Amino acid sequence: MKNTRNNSAFYQAYKLLQRISCKTLGLAPWGVSSKQQDLLNVSYVGAYYNVLLIFLLIVLGVCELFSGSLSDDYPGKLMPLIMVEVLFITILCATVIPLLYMIRQKKLINIYNRFKFLDKLLKKCENHKLKYDYTNDVIFVVNLLATVWGIIIVDFWYVPAHRVFFENLPTIIGGGVMIQYAMLLNMIENKFKSINLIISKFNLPKSNNNYPQIFSVTQKVLTRESILYNIDNLKSAYMELYGMCHDAADFYGVPILITILCFAERVIYCVYLCVLTLLKVKGFHVSWLVMILRLIWIVFIFLVFTSSVTTIKKQNCKLAKTITRLTDKNTMDEKIMKKLLFFTSDLSHLEINLTACDILPLDRTLLGITTGTIAMYLVIAVQFGSSSITH
Repeated sequence: MKNTRNNSAFYQAYKLLQRISCKTLGLAPWGVSSKQQDLLNVSYVGAYYNVLLIFLLIVLGVCELFSGSLSDDYPGKLMPLIMVEVLFITILCATVIPLLYMIRQKKLINIYNRFKFLDKLLKKCENHKLKYDYTNDVIFVVNLLATVWGIIIVDFWYVPAHRVFFENLPTIIGGGVMIQYAMLLNMIENKFKSINLIISKFNLPKSNNNYPQIFSVTQKVLTRESILYNIDNLKSAYMELYGMCHDAADFYGVPILITILCFAERVIYCVYLCVLTLLKVKGFHVSWLVMILRLIWIVFIFLVFTSSVTTIKKQNCKLAKTITRLTDKNTMDEKIMKKLLFFTSDLSHLEINLTACDILPLDRTLLGITTGTIAMYLVIAVQFGSSSITH
């Protein structure tokens, strides 16, 4: 069934669309192996494209910095200057993301290619069934539609094209980073679920029986040797997944930190204009459709990302509870008991902790931190904006 889906024209077109969208934002400089489609390799063409993208972003930022295009939208001389400088700094920060992807692409390629090894390990285990999860497909499609229609096309109705890209490219690239990271974590979490499911289906032989128990044909009982073999494979798979989480956190640390800063600037910018418009400060007006769509998209990105991080952090506890329930219900073979207890002991030392450069936690705590920080700077900005316009 999996091969049928992978070979279908619709699925191939979808994967191509996914690759094109990521490459356009500089988030997939690698290429697909000609020998095995599931494997990635370093692509110098993708690296050259990222260099070109960085150059174009810098040129766009410099042109907007000196064009004075924002002076018609905001009253006074100080406010347009501050706005354009903040946006310029944001777009410069965004150029670091494709640069890091270009320099460190081997690390992320290695993470994706390790899924092939994981599948081989899990296929050796009894009761392992490959189930396709459509969560990532839904996330990608919703984000793509929201970005293209809700952010870019709607903006074209109200502002010139160069302004649309100048104001939105940093958050679009950052949103791509968050969605890509969330999808990777969801893939890893599905493997954790498979390990949990396999262990929960163990039918363990009793300690007083040295031979396999024989039931009906439909109820196959694993022998002691096969269970021990399965536990070894599952432990290897778990350690591999833990290493992948650690490597992913290391790779995405700086890009995620930059993304959070870009989104914080965007939220402050949008809400700031909305507040001044509601306060009827002279010279300030906004397109409510544009602002509402932007804010809804940002909330969607953060909810998807923090939910993926929070879910994967719980995997240690879930697996430990599954093993504990299994050992409590069965008077099992001594060797199997020791293997499972050692496995549980290792889990207690392998806590999955995902942060942005060890500065910000990336679970749902991030929502509270960013909301509080944005609110504080927003109050300062509104007071400054009101006073500067008055004077």
